[in-house]
Amino acid sequence: MTIKQLIVKDQRDKHQLIQYSDNSIQINHYLKTEKPLISVVIPVYNEEKSIKDVIERIPNHHQYEIILVDDGSTDNSLEKVKGIRNRHIKVVKHKSNRGYGAAIITGIKSATGDIIVTLDSDGQHCPEEIPKLILPIMNNQADMVIGSRYLGHCNYKIPRHTRVGEYVIDFFLWLLFGENIKNNQSGFRAFNKHSLDVFDDLIYNQFGLCTEILFKAALNNLKMKEIPITVNPRKYGTSYVHLVKIFLSVFSCIFIYGLKRFKLLKFFPEIISSKLNRRLIK
Repeated sequence: MTIKQLIVKDQRDKHQLIQYSDNSIQINHYLKTEKPLISVVIPVYNEEKSIKDVIERIPNHHQYEIILVDDGSTDNSLEKVKGIRNRHIKVVKHKSNRGYGAAIITGIKSATGDIIVTLDSDGQHCPEEIPKLILPIMNNQADMVIGSRYLGHCNYKIPRHTRVGEYVIDFFLWLLFGENIKNNQSGFRAFNKHSLDVFDDLIYNQFGLCTEILFKAALNNLKMKEIPITVNPRKYGTSYVHLVKIFLSVFSCIFIYGLKRFKLLKFFPEIISSKLNRRLIK
């Protein structure tokens, strides 16, 4: 079943859906208006000190729906969200921590918007820049937009391993598909709803998702555009990063999509593909 089919269905039993809204018919009003509905998907894991501020800084406009995916938080993140008023917020809960990629996919499945924005919950992105992020899609200039700290402003020193990793990904994305996306691990992205097929049948659901989405979009000839944004240092909490797993995911992704680009994957026995999926990608 595809993402587009799942968008209009109820959540599966493994998710618990909680909806807070001051107006029960608000979403119906959204769908009848001529202006596009913007779904803002926010994965959250133990971000009780930043999540309320992030949500309150999202443009308070009736064309926005906010989808918060709680990825098994053990702190008071959800209690902070319950205190927010005058916003249409859907909260989808994972019973356990399943990782960033899985949370993004859950949020995409819950979205009903014409344009879907993904936004980190740690306060590093500026929600005020959402209108700028979605503008290329509204002007039919792109199917997918990536916010870039390299084209804009980054108010902290980027770790060397991050810069090297993004350079390597950018190089292979250009080599295989002629695309340049410098800040390819950015979580601040926007998607036209007609491009959501890229979320179907993904190989990666954790560390490799950001990379695979770009390679799959390029493979399917989607229009991608990178625009400047401002990125701030994390004020609270810890960034949950596993460098070895990221390394394996990224390079196995490049390898697999290189084979797909030149239609060579079919020459690999199924047993090899399945072992790659189990051992390198998860």
